Amino acid sequence: MQIRLIVKISETGSFTKAGEELHMTQPAVSRIVASVESELGTKLIKRNRKNGLVFTEVGEQILILFRNVLSELKKVDELIAAERGLEIGKVHVGAYPTACTRFIPKIIRLIEQKHPGLEVQLSEGSVDQVKDWLQTRVIDVGITIPPDHDFDIIPLIKDQLIVVMSLKHPLYQQESITIPDLQKEQIILGRGGYEAQVDALFKEYNIKPNIRFVVDHLDTALSMIQEELGITITTKGAISSLPEHIAIRDLEPYMFRNINIAVPDIKDISRATNVFIETACTLFADQHEDAAADKSHS
Repeated sequence: MQIRLIVKISETGSFTKAGEELHMTQPAVSRIVASVESELGTKLIKRNRKNGLVFTEVGEQILILFRNVLSELKKVDELIAAERGLEIGKVHVGAYPTACTRFIPKIIRLIEQKHPGLEVQLSEGSVDQVKDWLQTRVIDVGITIPPDHDFDIIPLIKDQLIVVMSLKHPLYQQESITIPDLQKEQIILGRGGYEAQVDALFKEYNIKPNIRFVVDHLDTALSMIQEELGITITTKGAISSLPEHIAIRDLEPYMFRNINIAVPDIKDISRATNVFIETACTLFADQHEDAAADKSHS
């Protein structure tokens, strides 16, 4: 209970909220935290006027160990349930907004159909947040994009890069676009992993991209494109429907963005995490294979 409480405080950022979720009073939570800190001989949590409750540097390191302990206990519960012929488990997934919209609902629906005893917990954040959560073991599995060499990776899909522009833009007359075509264009750059890839694409041609705006959401970029404020580079899969007066063109030669499933250690995942990975790979296997075939033919 002590370990679970410390981890719950980190998740909720509050003694009171952590106590409510674990059915404990606030004074009881404070006593347990003080007892744990006394036993360990170090301060784990401190109050900050600006940020509220924050974990100390050593507290953050201990949190990772505590999360690993809870992960191992989760595996024990799964083993016992399997012995009894039951199927229970919980997998905590982290994903960036586009992945949450595009992949997660389909994966959860299929898991609920085939594995009704498995629970999926979802945390939505930026690409960098998802990677931080993986590093600190806040989540069991994440949807990521390169660079993600710090983790064990399972390829999910290869998503083709495209250029999005107004119908009034001169490049609309071309069937496809090359990076040199974009040399003088005003680019609306999307955060969430596009920054590094766009920069790398232009560096291949010794061109510096003309970044006019940097936005967090694709919808913002599309609205700006409708007002003829620039063009953007994104992926085909990111656009569920094309707004009026906007067109897309392929980048030539075909270029792709890898979208991966990532775990801290593939040799140390729970059964629930493995079910999530297998379900996701089964659902989107055709998209990965189609992209690979397109690339081989380009």
